[in-house]
Amino acid sequence: MRFILLFTLLLSTLCANHVSWQGDFDKAHQQALKEKKKLMVLLIKKDSPESTEALTKTFMNQPYIDKINREFISVLVIKDQKSSYPIEMLYTLTYPSLFFLDNRELFVCKPIRGEVTPNKLNSYLEKCK
Repeated sequence: MRFILLFTLLLSTLCANHVSWQGDFDKAHQQALKEKKKLMVLLIKKDSPESTEALTKTFMNQPYIDKINREFISVLVIKDQKSSYPIEMLYTLTYPSLFFLDNRELFVCKPIRGEVTPNKLNSYLEKCK
């Protein structure tokens, strides 16, 4: 299952229309401050079919991908990863979970917990400006 997740991430970097993920929350936050963008943080569980499905169906080849890359710095956090992120603020027992933060790390809107579908994400992008 680990191979599938890594393969999915590799595949997403090869596709023309995909979210530009970062793996280091602190660097992403600094970039968001510099570029005056918001943060979109996806927490996933390693070897989770739901997380793999969210990455492949929701964050690749969708009409809203350009908007995400234009307005957000996107961070992919894998449960129990070694690099740090504000775990107290982004605490969840449900994976995947998607958080929207401004560049000062304040919530822009409620997170999406559980299934992250293209329709759900697209409606959130319209509401959470």
